[in-house]
Formats: sequence, C-alpha cells, structure tokens
Amino acid sequence: MAINLLDMLKDQIGDTVISQAGSFLGADNAGVKSAMGAALPSILGSMISKGTSSQGAGGLLDMISSGGHDGGVFDNLGSLLGGGDATSGFLNSGSGILKSLMGNQLGSVVDIISSVSGLKKGASSSIMSMAAPLVMGMVGRFVKSKSLDAMGLGKFLGGQSKHVASALPSGMGNLLGFGSGMGDKMAGKMGDKVEAAASAAATTATAAASGGSSMLTRVLPLLLVLGLGFFGWQYFKGAAEAVGDTVAGAAGDMVDGAKGAADATMNAAGDAANKAAGAAGDMVDGAAGAAGDMIDGAKGAMDATTKAAREALGGVSFAAGSVGEKFSGFLSGDRSGDATFSFNNLTFATGSANINDMTEVNNLAAVLKAYPSVNIEVGGHTDSSGNANSNMKLSELRAGAVKAQLAAQGISGDRITTKGYGSTAPTTDNAADAANRRVEIKVVK
Repeated sequence: MAINLLDMLKDQIGDTVISQAGSFLGADNAGVKSAMGAALPSILGSMISKGTSSQGAGGLLDMISSGGHDGGVFDNLGSLLGGGDATSGFLNSGSGILKSLMGNQLGSVVDIISSVSGLKKGASSSIMSMAAPLVMGMVGRFVKSKSLDAMGLGKFLGGQSKHVASALPSGMGNLLGFGSGMGDKMAGKMGDKVEAAASAAATTATAAASGGSSMLTRVLPLLLVLGLGFFGWQYFKGAAEAVGDTVAGAAGDMVDGAKGAADATMNAAGDAANKAAGAAGDMVDGAAGAAGDMIDGAKGAMDATTKAAREALGGVSFAAGSVGEKFSGFLSGDRSGDATFSFNNLTFATGSANINDMTEVNNLAAVLKAYPSVNIEVGGHTDSSGNANSNMKLSELRAGAVKAQLAAQGISGDRITTKGYGSTAPTTDNAADAANRRVEIKVVK
C-alpha cells in the first residue's frame, strides 16, 4: 500500500490533541480541526515544492537533521501543548520551520487558513506553528527509517503530490506553486530532455564512427549526455508513471547510439591514444605557466572579495566584542589564528531554545551574506548543572535554533553545520559556571 503522510498525521493528531490546542488558544474545536486540516497539506506541499531541486532537498534534509526531527515529537505530544516553556519552545520551533519553508508567503498562507477555518489570524498562525514540527517529524521518521539521502527525500516527497493536491484549500496550490499535475509536469519535462539527449547521442555516435581523428572529443560528450539522461530518469521516475514510455523510447535510441560509438572507438583507439599523448605534453607545459597566473589571480580575487564585503557591511553597526565584529574582522584580515567566535549577547529563555534577542544573529547573517564562500559550524554549550543528557539535547536545539534563524534570512543550510557539546567543553575551571552557557561559531571553510 502506498504511503500517505497526511493520513498518518491525522491519525497521530486525534480529538484529544485538537481539544488541547483549542484550550490553549481559546478557540472552538471545530475551527481548530478545520485549520489543522488545511495547515498540514499546505506545509507538506511547501516541502514538496522545495524538494523538487537537489539544493532544496538538501536543505530540507539538513533542517530535519539539525532540528532533531525524527518523529519523537509524537511520543509526548500532549505535554507539548500543555502550556509553559515546553509549548513556547514548540511554537518557536514551528515558527522557524515556517519561515524557512515559506518566507514572505507565510502571511498569505495564514490568511487562507484563517478564511477556511473561521479562526482569527493569530490563532491560525499558532496552528501553523503547531503543525510544522509535526509534518517535519513525520517526514523525518521516514528519512531515519529508510536512511534517505537528499535525492531519496526528493523522490519520497514527490510521491505525496497526489495526496496533498487533493487536500489543499482553495487558492493554496497557486500560492505555493503546487498543483495536482506537478509530478506529471516534472516528468514530462524530464522526458522531453531525455528524448532530446538520446537523439543528440545517436547523432554524435554516427559522426564519431566516421571521424577517427576527432574520436576522443566526440565520445566524451556522448558519455556525458548518456550519464545525465540516466541520472535525470532515475531522479524523476517516481514523480509520475507517464514518463515511463518516453524514457523507454529514449533509452532505446541511446543504447543503439552507444553501441555504434563503442564499435567506432575500438577501431580508432590507437590514433586517439597517440593524439592524446601529444596533447598531454602540451597540457603539462601550459599548466606550469597557468599555475603562476592562477596564484596571482587568486590573490587578486581575495582582495576584491574583501573590498566588496567591507562595502556591503558598511551600513551595519556591530557592538564591541560581538560575534559580528569579531567574525567580520577575522574574514577581512589574513584569517590566521583561532577561527572560533562566541556570541556576546545571545540569550535564550530558561531551559528552551527560544532566542530572546535576534540582534547578533541578524548581524551574523549580514556577514555571511557579505562572504558567500564561507561555511561555519554553530556549536551549542551548557554548564554542568542538571542532567547531562538533557544539557546535550538543549545545546543541540539552541545551535539548531540559530541555524534556523540564519536560514530564514536566506543563508543556505548547506553552509551551516550544527553541533551540541552540552557541558563537555567548559571555558572556565568551574564547569558549573554560567559563563559556560554559550553559542559559538567556527569557520570550517
């Protein structure tokens, strides 16, 4: 039986959870149930749209990993909606997910949810924040159980398209760029490209067979075309069954073309090898001269990058000792010495990953935008008070919260890794000292 994530989510969110959410929000259960029923496919639809590209799927996988979304949220869902710090942290996590997924479309999404459910916008926004970690948790459960990579996650989400399309509230599909024909359209486009690739492959193979002296330069593009066609077919074959006939026909032409190319290659191998040997000698001579030019060019490029970054950060005011001041100073200098920097004024609500003041995070995002080739690790640390396992989890969540806020401001998740250290790396002799509660960034590239 095909997997239907929406049905699984509805099974997890029973009447008891709806009633708890209604009590917390002061809203009637019917409205909460309607809003939740519209929120779940909207969030999943946004994930599906994001997962259609390899970069988007990689970003989703990183969000799932850094946020600890492995399905564990369903183990204590009732306690997360009981109010207090637990509920505040839960809603804050959902808010970060929504900003990363929907960006400036979020307000319009909430408007539609509010219209469908009859709830006020504030309540509808809270329902969306409750639903987001649940959707991420359900998807994360399958990522963990099936050991999915980015490509596997994209295919898995694509298989949910038909279920989501039929459940989206009116107008939501157009807003999110999502529709019932999404999978078919993706597959159709890929089918056209594979068919064209097959035709080009056959033409190249024929030409290669009659032109022995240029065999090497013709066969290499042929192999690239074949490889790209096969990769595209593998990635999108789960999106829609309609692409099957197109790929099958294209594959046949590709095989025939490849066979002809292989025969021609056998006959022309001797000539090609001799020509390649001569070309290799010329390449070695050229490389020696090019290496010097590249070193000089790299230095010039570094200087230009630093100048552009300084201009980009000219309007940003960094507090003395802040992570923005230290980080930007390091990047604009010779980048020698310790590449680890602590936030100076980043605080969280007690026992949670809810950030109190975003100023330093916003400034860090500005620096990362000014230096787009720099990658960092965000590390969370606690003091030794309390349970060690709880401290480790809290440090992971806080590092993940910083990453989520950076991602919400347009910093690619591929540039940021996170790690929780708990109380294992104190900076003072007294491990219980409050000074050990900190978040650090470290340049990794």
